[in-house]
Amino acid sequence: MIPSELKVSVGSSNTLLDLGRMPLANQLHATRNESIYAKRYRLHAVQECDKTIHLDLAVPPEEMYADYAYSSGVSKPYQEHCRKMFDSFKHLRHDTIIDIGGNDGTLLKTFGECSEKPIRRINVDASTSFKETNEAAGIKYINAYFSDELDLPKANVITSTNVFQHTKDIHKILRGIVKCLDGIWILEFPYTLRTLQTLQFDQFYHEHYYYWLTTPLVELFKEYGLKVIHAQEQAIHGGSMRLWMTNKEPSAPDGAAEIFIKEEAEFDYLGFHFAVKDKIEHDSEWIKNLRGRTAFFGAAAKGSVYLNALNLDLNSIPGGYVVDDTPAKQGKYIGGTGFQIKDRAFLYEDQPDNLIVLAHNFKDFIEASLRPHYRGRIITMFPHTEIKEYNQ
Repeated sequence: MIPSELKVSVGSSNTLLDLGRMPLANQLHATRNESIYAKRYRLHAVQECDKTIHLDLAVPPEEMYADYAYSSGVSKPYQEHCRKMFDSFKHLRHDTIIDIGGNDGTLLKTFGECSEKPIRRINVDASTSFKETNEAAGIKYINAYFSDELDLPKANVITSTNVFQHTKDIHKILRGIVKCLDGIWILEFPYTLRTLQTLQFDQFYHEHYYYWLTTPLVELFKEYGLKVIHAQEQAIHGGSMRLWMTNKEPSAPDGAAEIFIKEEAEFDYLGFHFAVKDKIEHDSEWIKNLRGRTAFFGAAAKGSVYLNALNLDLNSIPGGYVVDDTPAKQGKYIGGTGFQIKDRAFLYEDQPDNLIVLAHNFKDFIEASLRPHYRGRIITMFPHTEIKEYNQ
């Protein structure tokens, strides 16, 4: 039974996805027993008439973010992504940059390394885990949820990458943006249209309350005097959208958002629900019947969702485990599965027959980094099943 304080009122809406009750995807556990009996919450996504997609349950933020093991700096592809983002706006004034939900400071640290002049860099993040890391890089770290209630300076650039979908009360964030913005706001989020087109149901988890399309955002931003002046897809996180907004009079909006709005209007959203059910059934049976021993790579949130949705655990995958490069995750257990998180050294010694890459958004980088140390099959399940045999 869902506690009454966690229920969210929903208007006229249609079910987009229902994964039942799932453990929190980023909450790791100290013991196998704790993992198996992890607390679960309903994971049910709905779509409103204006194309806004969200969960019908908002888990209290303090249960998800107080002790956060995810560290963005572990990903080398993300570091390169940060450098390219800086290149996109370096011709504009950027004396002060505020990053919303900047995690371990990788984005702002990279900006500082790329800039030819000093930048005042401020990271506003809800986790208590990254204060020292940020301050060591010369970044001011404010441990708080971003809103209009914070005392922050004006910023020429505000960035928010992969965080805008996390907070139910987005109006607090938008009021904060308007209060602090003196230039451009660069917003990146997993682009839900691509998520749906490629059946990436593993992108749905409790930390992500919203699943954004361009259509409802353009209308929402208008309420705050924010104009979309640029829209561009990015490859990161399985397909992301980057929007540029300003509260100034734009010189030349590029009109790119209109292209995405048209495509969003033509998609069959109701068909996604049934296609995912078929994929879950197919993938679960296929993995359980793989020849030889199987392990997994990538203890990211999407991996936890995938394993739990397919009901993959130590009973169905005897001796299974998950490999991850994040030291803070190693030795812990994935919620609901009983799988322990190991380092690469363990994988290279163990040499299971199959390695399923759960962090499929970085599959090419991961495969290249594993060879020739790991000699078994490398398998990815999105956007379709792909098997890479080891060739000496």
